[in-house]
This record gives sequence, structure tokens and C-alpha cells, in this order.
Amino acid sequence: MKPAVALCVFLAAAPAASAGGLDVQIKEVRGPGAAVTATIELRDLVPDRFKKTLDEGGVLHLRLQAELWESRPVWDRLVYPAIVRILHLRRAPSEGVSITDASGASSTYAPAPKSLPMSLDLGDAKRVTVAERYYVHVIATLGTLAEREADEVGDAVFGRPSESNGLGSLGRLMFRTVLQVSDYLQSVSAEARSRRTAGADILRR
Repeated sequence: MKPAVALCVFLAAAPAASAGGLDVQIKEVRGPGAAVTATIELRDLVPDRFKKTLDEGGVLHLRLQAELWESRPVWDRLVYPAIVRILHLRRAPSEGVSITDASGASSTYAPAPKSLPMSLDLGDAKRVTVAERYYVHVIATLGTLAEREADEVGDAVFGRPSESNGLGSLGRLMFRTVLQVSDYLQSVSAEARSRRTAGADILRR
């Protein structure tokens, strides 16, 4: 099979991000202090099809993106740049799960939690106006994102770098570029939007 054809076959077979399993709910949006904070709850944090990855010592990557929007009659306005948090999930003893954030802080849950509450600081409360209405949009994506996995698939399709000819090297470069664009080899996503809330209610102490 030619490398270019093999690449197309692999991409066609690769699981796409889709809803199902993972669920995110927005519980509260408040900003009585210096920052506006969204309280969310993640449910079915590790869907069944990802448990094998953890059991085999793999890592799952959870990407959370949250945005505060001002609701307008025509074009809604993004109040702050989107905030993104990345969490890494690994198997812990006793069928538990260890969750590590970007700072290296880790929490272990045994057994793995059915739901996980979290608080996300969205931005300075001074940007919220009492008279306007706002909502929060959250996207959660859980998946595998491992250099080792990408390299193994690339080797299987195009041969090892030391063995690749010019065409194989080109195919490998294309493959890596596609992975950078799509981020995840396999993933599941969920998103939620809060109800529209008056700025006065968000800022209320």
C-alpha cells in the first residue's frame, strides 16, 4: 500500500471526536470577588472505551475550554479570551485515578469518581456590567495524545525514519501535521452553555 493511500485509510478509520459518555454541566457563574468563576461538574469522566488505556499504563488528556459571553441582540461579545486548562489522568492503585494539572499538583480518587466538580476562573469581575446579560460556554475533550502512539502508528504506516525513503518521509511529515491539527488520536467531547444571567446576579455577594 502506498504511503499516501495508507494515510487516507488510517484517517478514515480513526475515531472522530463525538458526544457521548463524557458530560459537562455548568452549575453556577459568580463574581462577587475579584474574578468571575464558573463552577462545573464533569460526569462519566472516564468512559468505558478509555478505561483500557489507563489499565495499560497510558495517559488520558482532559482539555477544558471556558468562555464568558455577553448576550447581545445581534452579535454576542466574548468578554475575556477563552481560558484553557489541561489535566492528565493516570491509573492509580485500587482502581483509582490520579489527576494532575499543569502546575504538577495531583489528586488521587479511589475509586474513580462518577462526577468531578471544578471551579474555573474566567477573568476580572470588573469586566462584567450590572445591566448586561451573560452566559458561559464550556467544551471538555478527553482523549489520547501521546507522542509514543503517534510514532508507533507512523512507523507502522511509513516505516521507521532510518528505513524510510523520500516518499515515506513525506508521508510521515504529512501524518505528523495532521495529528497536530486534530490534536487527538481518539477523543470524546462534550459541551454546555449556561442560562443567560444578569450581570447584577453574577456580581451579587
